Amino acid sequence: MGVIFLTVSGVGYWAVKDTPIQTIPYPYLVNIDEPSDLLLAEQAQILIIGDRLGLSLGKFLPEIINELSKNLKEPLRTYVWAKEHEGLHRTLNKLKMLKKWPKAVIYLGASEEGYEKKFNIKDFSRIMLNFKAFNNATLSTLIMAFPPSSKVVYRQTNMVSLDKEIKARNETSFSTGADELNFLKLHFKIFESELRELHGLLREHEVTLISLTTPINFDVSPKKVCSDMVTPTTMSEEVRAEEMINSGDFKSAFNLLTPIVQNLPGHSRMTFLYAKSAMQSGQMAFAKENFIKSAAFDCELWRGHPIFNELIRRLSSEYGQTLIDYANILLGHYGRDETFLNDYYPQDFYQKLTMQMIKEKLKKIFNL
Repeated sequence: MGVIFLTVSGVGYWAVKDTPIQTIPYPYLVNIDEPSDLLLAEQAQILIIGDRLGLSLGKFLPEIINELSKNLKEPLRTYVWAKEHEGLHRTLNKLKMLKKWPKAVIYLGASEEGYEKKFNIKDFSRIMLNFKAFNNATLSTLIMAFPPSSKVVYRQTNMVSLDKEIKARNETSFSTGADELNFLKLHFKIFESELRELHGLLREHEVTLISLTTPINFDVSPKKVCSDMVTPTTMSEEVRAEEMINSGDFKSAFNLLTPIVQNLPGHSRMTFLYAKSAMQSGQMAFAKENFIKSAAFDCELWRGHPIFNELIRRLSSEYGQTLIDYANILLGHYGRDETFLNDYYPQDFYQKLTMQMIKEKLKKIFNL
């Protein structure tokens, strides 16, 4: 019996010896040194964090800071700590290095969460089971109390190591349509956990968070139709519908697409054309609803996503933090004005409008 016990113990040891100790079962490890601009971030009273969108918004920060600082002995200290291609996982890693915290953080990101590879799709089931274990009150309490227990509680996955250089993810080829959907599901699950960690981290350090939902340009078609939705028939009908729209026959396109979209509600491209024909037929509210669906059905993660926005809204409410629904502001103007400069960035007018909203929130935070 003793030999058997030692053998089993030995196998168990070798199975978990390379498994990292983790509180939250992220399928990646971020291995980066202290950022060169850490001191600048620590000196700031207001930080902007996020990706390319946060970086772009930061250009309009000096104007409102000048307005807010008029009656102060010293201007409010700010720093734009957003970075192109930076997902929330990297932002969290930076924030954890702070020794001195700002009073307010403005978060605008979630448009590049799919830029770099963060997991191996073959580990889908294991990763989801690990998050299920983390959400179990008993198991999470055990891991919090004794972190090394995570090596046994969590199932072993092929951890993705992320270093200083942010590398673009290679376009993933999936063996099944289910893998395509699992790719998206994992990103949503990981982002939700990261966002919850962000809220918890800032609450711990008594920092007020101003979250912005991510603008999505609905003039731009989804990049990918999920393979389970593609058939020779749908391909030919898509071409027909597009020809009708390009020729200005929006009513015929709408009538053609109605039964198709009802039967194939997950076809991103058909739903996009359906929304487009509805908009040109004067059905603006219906069109907006379907533009949101078309973005949600996109099988590639290359910009903001409606589900990310729902998570930002829900967790802001859950944690009692400030939300500026940037996505809905732009959606409200869609169809009346030119809302975007290109695929990603809103027009300067809307950037400035949003900054004025942020200014009013900062007034309350700093009692100005």
